[in-house]
Amino acid sequence: MLPWIVGFSLLGSVGAVGGAALFLLVPKGIRRGLVPCLISCATGTLLGAAFLGMIPAALKQAPTIAVSATVLSGMVLFVILEKLVLWRHCHDSGCEVHGRAAPLVLIGDAFHDFVDGMVIQCSQPIRT
Repeated sequence: MLPWIVGFSLLGSVGAVGGAALFLLVPKGIRRGLVPCLISCATGTLLGAAFLGMIPAALKQAPTIAVSATVLSGMVLFVILEKLVLWRHCHDSGCEVHGRAAPLVLIGDAFHDFVDGMVIQCSQPIRT
């Protein structure tokens, strides 16, 4: 089973990098119009997965107030994190903060991977 998991994980990773590389071959004018649509699609997919799948499943296992507090605190925490990493935002050519989105992505991804690992580990039965 492990070789299948590793194989499909690698296939997905190579596919994602290949798709991103092919996207760079698209003319700049089309990319400029397509990127906002792709970002909107990704945002809607993530929100749909959370609000239509994960939160109802959490409400079956925990009290409503605990789930609501967790969702609200997560939203507030990540808004604060975004403001700390991307201290200010501007659209002028003289701004030096345009390259500061990478730490936000890396910190968010590291936190996401950590929480995923904890959830997966906690959901496993304890073997004695």
